[in-house]
Amino acid sequence: MRENGRMAKVEHVIEALERLDVDGLFDYQSVVGWPEPPSGESMARKLSLRRLGQATAPKADGGSWESVIAEVEEAALSGPEEVPGEMLDVLAWYAPIHTHRRNWGIYIRESAVLDLAGRIVARIPGGRTTDRQTIWGAIRSAVFCLYHHEAFHHYVESFAIRLELVEKEPRYFPYHQYVYGRPVGEEEPLEEGLACAAQFRRREKEPGLRGLSHEVHLATERLLEDWIPRLGPGYRQGVALAVDDAFHKGQNSLSSQIQSASSNPDDDVSRWRLIRDDAYRGLCSCRTATYLVTDWGSRFRGAAVWGF
Repeated sequence: MRENGRMAKVEHVIEALERLDVDGLFDYQSVVGWPEPPSGESMARKLSLRRLGQATAPKADGGSWESVIAEVEEAALSGPEEVPGEMLDVLAWYAPIHTHRRNWGIYIRESAVLDLAGRIVARIPGGRTTDRQTIWGAIRSAVFCLYHHEAFHHYVESFAIRLELVEKEPRYFPYHQYVYGRPVGEEEPLEEGLACAAQFRRREKEPGLRGLSHEVHLATERLLEDWIPRLGPGYRQGVALAVDDAFHKGQNSLSSQIQSASSNPDDDVSRWRLIRDDAYRGLCSCRTATYLVTDWGSRFRGAAVWGF
């Protein structure tokens, strides 16, 4: 549903889904266990990924930078061996169009960004934690690290919506109810492993990371290599799935899982290679539907740094 070669407007996608009546009575939130989008601008503000693409640290009031630097330095003190202890989709999460309509999008916790930035800095030789430029690079890298994982969930929903439009049958909810919500073995949910793999795969082509220092790139890759294998079932397959052949085979299998609502589809999954790349393009623009969520009441630690 790309309109004239451009991203579809979310209201047009919502209208199409409502006409198809594919929602049913499925309790999506109870299956995925991700947080709900916060209500009110005081808790969540739209994040400008374009601003994050600036290679030079933005000018901001001293108080904002002091607060951010202190938070990153504290996280860096954990050392180069430590990784975040929480499930990845609690640090950032995707709110689907199917369930959240106009409140759909990617939600990223400010505390998670600063924590990840600190862990990236801790993996840079010398750990220059008071260098504002290095910290800005680590913050940029941390945001896109979380963004790429959640954006993959939108690509999955986009694939399911395309199936629903053509087949006029619900696909997204049955898949979540019978496959994602009932993982079989250590390799499921496959979607999460592929989303973790996307965190590696999309970095090289990410325009928002242009000008990022080589040392921050390497430190981020080290963090992902340390972190992902320690995550839960499905997620921990991300490193192995990051190589082209494994990723494409995994995406083929996921496509059949979504269409059949089965963890073990009995069809020829290789057929998806003919349309895979186009079918997994995002229907709507995640980049303009990404929000930063505060964990400190109605106050953002680095409001001026974010451009709020």
